[in-house]
Amino acid sequence: MNKLGLPFLYAFGTSIVLISFLLWLGKRYNFSKIARRFGGLIVVLVFVSLVLLNRDLVITKPILGILIGGIMILFFGLWDDLKNLSWKSQLLFQIIIAITAVSFGVRSGFISNPFGGTINLENPAVYFTLYTLYFLLFMNSLNWLDGVDGLSGSVTLVALGIIIFLSLMPHVNQPATAILSAIAGGAVFGFLVFNWHPARIMAGTTGAWFFGFLLASLSIFAGAKIATVLMATLIPVLDLVGVVWERYQENQSVFSGGDNRHLQFKLLKLGLGERQIVIGVCIASVIVGLVALNLNAVGKLVFIVIFSAGYFVFRNLKYKI
Repeated sequence: MNKLGLPFLYAFGTSIVLISFLLWLGKRYNFSKIARRFGGLIVVLVFVSLVLLNRDLVITKPILGILIGGIMILFFGLWDDLKNLSWKSQLLFQIIIAITAVSFGVRSGFISNPFGGTINLENPAVYFTLYTLYFLLFMNSLNWLDGVDGLSGSVTLVALGIIIFLSLMPHVNQPATAILSAIAGGAVFGFLVFNWHPARIMAGTTGAWFFGFLLASLSIFAGAKIATVLMATLIPVLDLVGVVWERYQENQSVFSGGDNRHLQFKLLKLGLGERQIVIGVCIASVIVGLVALNLNAVGKLVFIVIFSAGYFVFRNLKYKI
């Protein structure tokens, strides 16, 4: 357990120290408003640095792809945090990041077929398309969830915990994925100390994109157990689908933004506090994630269908804006 516990603690402590120093600098030199948006920058830097320094990890080409993707997110995300790029520019950058990661081997040559066997993904046209869309789904789901203090980071932390359990299961046996997840979890947990309501620092575009990118990458690493990680993040994924569908129905751009259609805003409108929302969503994510660890492929598919149906019934029951 030292191979997981120590990297987690190192990442947690480093994240705490660097964020504290950043906030001190912002206060000392009068740029606190800008400094508050750089929480994601710290998470990326801590993750990349401690992965490179970890002696139990061999930096394979796919792991290098994750690190390069993280650095690209750092630059593109900071650009957006400072300049507020258009949705077209953001989408283009996300596609570039995803294609870069897949090019470095952050992919699997197969995915499980819930009805038996596997689905071959060796055709480049197929796997580039499929995995690029997969990265976009996660990056935007976690980004769109980042509307309440602590929510996006907390859901990410829960999903990382599920990936650790999954990676250590005998039929998966991916210790490198568990170590990567532990480092990421420590960095995110340190960030959450300052991001809990009322937040003193924000994830920004950098952090939200990186959260989604990490979860997508690590789910592929964990023996292509995409369905399990998808279940652990089912709430933000369904929220994205629901928002896109509602905008489409009203002939709005699905990337328009600036509205209150997201689940967290609907729950705020109902009178729930930010902390209550975070705790509630995290409890639901933990339960769903643990259920996913104990279901076979068909069971996961059935659960996703039933949970999705229940979610959309809840979403549309007296909650229209």
